[in-house]
Amino acid sequence: MAPDDGRNAYQPDGEPERIAASARADTGAIDDLYIVRVRGLVVDFRIGVYAHEQGVTQRVRIDLTVEVARPDGGFQEDHRRVYCYDRLTKGIRKLAGGGHVRLVETLADRVAELALADPRARRAEVTVEKLDIMPDAEGVGVTVSRSRQT
Repeated sequence: MAPDDGRNAYQPDGEPERIAASARADTGAIDDLYIVRVRGLVVDFRIGVYAHEQGVTQRVRIDLTVEVARPDGGFQEDHRRVYCYDRLTKGIRKLAGGGHVRLVETLADRVAELALADPRARRAEVTVEKLDIMPDAEGVGVTVSRSRQT
């Protein structure tokens, strides 16, 4: 192998413009997904199986990752072409007003179903943690993964 004479070194001149132009172009990439994340959403839910959990709310932290199909032709700086995390978080807050949920597993499934309601969503991974259950743990809960059936 010949020694590097510096001619093949990274050259930053013009790089931002080239990257921006290639981002607008069809790259021919094989992977047609992108990831939408919501981290650390804390919502009060009526949740739990024990008597002391009935009729009260508990802080629940929700983290989720949604794999979403990229729009044909790219994003084009158009918010209507992308998966709406705002709609998703509003839907989660609406779930909080929907009555008592016994299991964190059930809640995680419901959030995953909500995430997959958008036909562009392919897979959702949801973590639900009750935050105030154990004094020596930051949170306790579960993670579920759901995929769109094809």
